[in-house]
Amino acid sequence: MRRWCDATTLAMVVLACGTWPTAAMAGGQGEDGAQQPRVIEITASRFEFTPSEIEVLAGERVRLLIRSTDVEHGFAIPTLGIGETIPPGGEPVAIDFVAAEPGRHRFACSVFCGAGHDRMNGILTIVPAAGRGAQPTAGPDAVADLEIDVLEPDFNLIALPTTLRLPRHKFAFRLTHRFSRPLGRGGFGNLLEDFFGFDSFARMGLEFRYGVLPGTQVGIYRGNNRNIQIFGRQNILWQRGPSGIGLDVQASIEGLNNLREESSGSVAAILSKRLGEWASLYVEPTWVGNVSKPGRFHTSIDDDDDDDDDSTFMLGLGARLRVRPTVYLIGEYVPRFTGFDDGAHHISFAIEKRVGGHTFQLNFSNSLGTTPAQIAQGGSTDDWFIGFNIARKFY
Repeated sequence: MRRWCDATTLAMVVLACGTWPTAAMAGGQGEDGAQQPRVIEITASRFEFTPSEIEVLAGERVRLLIRSTDVEHGFAIPTLGIGETIPPGGEPVAIDFVAAEPGRHRFACSVFCGAGHDRMNGILTIVPAAGRGAQPTAGPDAVADLEIDVLEPDFNLIALPTTLRLPRHKFAFRLTHRFSRPLGRGGFGNLLEDFFGFDSFARMGLEFRYGVLPGTQVGIYRGNNRNIQIFGRQNILWQRGPSGIGLDVQASIEGLNNLREESSGSVAAILSKRLGEWASLYVEPTWVGNVSKPGRFHTSIDDDDDDDDDSTFMLGLGARLRVRPTVYLIGEYVPRFTGFDDGAHHISFAIEKRVGGHTFQLNFSNSLGTTPAQIAQGGSTDDWFIGFNIARKFY
């Protein structure tokens, strides 16, 4: 009789609470009195997470138990700083965190797992502890800005800009090197002695950019010849799907001797087009003023030349081809149509590797230029130069 009464009492308590407390649903207190995490099990399989929508309470301790049913996957929530590799074989990986302030956080597979990899994502929603249904603080665009874009991993191709957005209040660095020894001079033996040009004097530049607002970024780039470029870029159109289109407008001013001499302005429209999951194309009409001045790179330009063609209109054409999940081939060609057009048109090509928030690029060009005015001055008709770019995002 006593056992029947105890069982009846327990059943009444469970009915009053409305649900049976299990570890997979909610956390409780352990033997030491500490709050136990809420455990949520997630299954990763090509090309989806199950469940793909998760809701937790602000302030709640959460443990995600994620396992793969097939190949190796990744699980990343960039806005929460979470990133783990999920091995094949079904062994779960535990991710512990405390849900902070309310908001929506997109999670995605961060290890390439096949043709549908980019569709493998979901949403984690943190709602106020007082109740559900509150509006999230971070919109989908703000969340997506923080994700790695596999077709647009950097803010530049080689020298030309891309339409990659910089998240609000985040920043990024870029380091450029262009070695001055022409690769075709002196024979192969001499080139080998100079370590393929890496022993030669380098034109270096350091860039810092900052996200002012969603879709708005500003930056400064300074070369070791004391040429400074200050620029601002505004996103107009942004689509990240397999056939998405992007449109930015960028304006800049640059000048020699720390902007005290021979200033030059430029205005560019940057149009990008995605081709599936493997390529992105760029068309960039650009006007550049005060081009025909010596000292930037082309010292052969006559300072006393009264050439009326002081500005130029050029069309930047570029492509980034994704040949492996994190490896790219890149090409640029910038013909000039009106105004100043001395020398050959700028041509560059490169191979690039992405590692997390870093990109490492080895490039070859007929020009040492990396800014609009330097590109507009053209390149060599005979010589090619080796260089590299290193970029790092801090978000």
